[in-house]
Amino acid sequence: MNQSLISLKEIAQKESRTILGLMSGTSADGLDIALVRCSGSGLQTTAELLEFTTAAYPADLSKRLSSLLFDEDAAQGDVLRLQMEMEEIWVKLIKNQLSEWSVSAEKIDLIASHGQTVLHLPSGEGNRAATWQLVDGDYLAAQLGILTASDFRKKHIAAGFDGAPLAPLGERLLVDSEHTPCILLNLGGIANITYLESSGGRVTLPFSTDTGPANTLIDAAVKHHFPGKTYDESGSLSASGTVQEDLLEKLKTHSFFYKPSPKSTGPEEFSFGWVQLVLEEIGEVYSAEDHIATLTRFSAWSIAREIRQQIGDQKITVYASGGGVHNKTLMKMIGEELPGCQLSTSDSLGIPSDAKEAILFAVFANELVSGEGWQKPDGSRFTLGKVSFSG
Repeated sequence: MNQSLISLKEIAQKESRTILGLMSGTSADGLDIALVRCSGSGLQTTAELLEFTTAAYPADLSKRLSSLLFDEDAAQGDVLRLQMEMEEIWVKLIKNQLSEWSVSAEKIDLIASHGQTVLHLPSGEGNRAATWQLVDGDYLAAQLGILTASDFRKKHIAAGFDGAPLAPLGERLLVDSEHTPCILLNLGGIANITYLESSGGRVTLPFSTDTGPANTLIDAAVKHHFPGKTYDESGSLSASGTVQEDLLEKLKTHSFFYKPSPKSTGPEEFSFGWVQLVLEEIGEVYSAEDHIATLTRFSAWSIAREIRQQIGDQKITVYASGGGVHNKTLMKMIGEELPGCQLSTSDSLGIPSDAKEAILFAVFANELVSGEGWQKPDGSRFTLGKVSFSG
């Protein structure tokens, strides 16, 4: 048998696996690196976070990456050149971080790489979804000498789904039934929710959907009004502004909210260019703080709108994670939009909110090599990702 296959079999049969989860999101400011010890599989999966950091990208790379993300007209050569540069930077960041943690590559069983989404097209009008992630798993495996699982979104699409959101699949494996029913809310660039009910002991697919923007419009407005700033730290800018109801009501008419759930979206739909068109239609000029406050309320409204559509009048706990949990104004507004529900963070479930997505990709890699995957409505099963061998 090929030695790489023998190594993969040995990893699958281990009592626990040490996996390096990698995640780079729409903020395009750095690489989340989580060292995770995974045991078991399916509903018996456990994930212990050993180390975590976000390694910042060079400012120039972050700027160029932000300019290309979700741009359907971007020159392919520019994207490929950026990919080559990102791959080299990822390898450097990972090696530096492992050295800082005093962890050798030999101690890591698998890398789980989400890559960097540069373009994602949801399904619609008879077309299946399509997705494009930068950073090749084969390159990481060859340069770092570690088996690498990647292309999670592509596998999700191949199984007949939209490629997003993916978090619910990992949440089904990690959240104990004693906490259900509950809502898992991810506050990244785009917000998505998972409605977790009792699984009945089966690894079934929970209901999940994108809800609209979380941080993407807020961040874009901050960058526009305050050059040098990239986000609303602690929500202080929005807290000093006043929500403008005329602008808010106009934002609520976005066509995304008229589509049936589940659905997916991205910064390409909720772009700052769209906001500027809305402002031109209204013909009003708002202060920077009022503008940011209104966009923050818009995110909170869109999140609560979808949650209420799913849970009705139930009063359940909403566990938030992602960068948006640090925006105190956004969290406050979400709570105001969901009276009767308890708003907490995923930390209370034992899943650190900042590291959650990187942990989930480690869980996907663990399930890929040692589990049976998730059950589809027709009874068939699927797993996420492909394995790139280091040799």
